[in-house]
Amino acid sequence: MDIRQKTLPFVFEGRTYKLTCNMNVLADVQEASGGTISPAFDGKRGMKNALMFLAAMMTDYADEQGWTDADGMPLEFTWRALGRVLRPEAVPSAEIFSLVIDALTPPKSGDVGKNTQQPEPTPGN
Repeated sequence: MDIRQKTLPFVFEGRTYKLTCNMNVLADVQEASGGTISPAFDGKRGMKNALMFLAAMMTDYADEQGWTDADGMPLEFTWRALGRVLRPEAVPSAEIFSLVIDALTPPKSGDVGKNTQQPEPTPGN
């Protein structure tokens, strides 16, 4: 059984982040949602939810890579900070939610052993 999580490349400020939804991301979103993850799925805050998951995924990947800011502090992103600099069309909301749903959905019996990695997009797509 292939247990690798799906990933999505996302370029921000010259760096490519491999977005994925793992337990760290879910825990960060849960904390940002006041201790429960259910508000992130209420459907009433679509863009905020996308930004919360994006920020958590970017922060987790930056931590994994050991990336730091100019002061040597670990890179950390918030949904508000990303919302100030990203245009709405730059946020791959559907793909982000697909990663979340995939992380929370058990594999179907026919999917056991299949590669769950998404192909890297071609430049310009």
